[in-house]
Amino acid sequence: MTTVAAKEWRRSEEESAMKPWKTLQKETVFDASPYVSVSRQVVELPNGARSDDFYQGDLRPFVVVVPVLPDGRILVFWQYKHGLGRASLTFPAGFVETGEAPDDAIHRELMEETGYAAGAISHLGEFVDNGNQRGCTGNYYVATGCVQQRQPNSGDLEEMEVKTVHPSEVDRALASGDIGIIHHAAVWAMAKARGLVPESAR
Repeated sequence: MTTVAAKEWRRSEEESAMKPWKTLQKETVFDASPYVSVSRQVVELPNGARSDDFYQGDLRPFVVVVPVLPDGRILVFWQYKHGLGRASLTFPAGFVETGEAPDDAIHRELMEETGYAAGAISHLGEFVDNGNQRGCTGNYYVATGCVQQRQPNSGDLEEMEVKTVHPSEVDRALASGDIGIIHHAAVWAMAKARGLVPESAR
């Protein structure tokens, strides 16, 4: 296997520029706003080819956060998720309200779902679910120095158990499949890759 340095993948801006597809028409074919809508688009590719039935879904934007306590433990939920059809280890997450900044949403969701306030937050990035059909946009975070200020009051439909666990327990949950939702697997993997969660708790 040949290993290629990252910089070798990069060409000049002029060489690597890829033209976006053109959306010639867009029609909403299903609308259950604000939760989900589906559009049918007529798109034209840079080479002139056309697709007359390119579908995209639009779901509400969300935030998800790995909360780290001062002693290095991680705040997690064990809860049933209906999209998954079973219980899963998850992190605090929720929708971004209309007009709300993702940074503000993460503080609100953390307080509502856990009663904890973050000492500081680190933004890991913004990503879409699906490269073609889009889905939703998520902003991913790590929150450090989290301390409890009140009892949680999430108002969520799901039954959930709040736990504080060692980082190694989250690693085992990911390896065993007990983290069954890609957003939650991804936020943990990114947090670990950037060295923003401790290897162990005190």
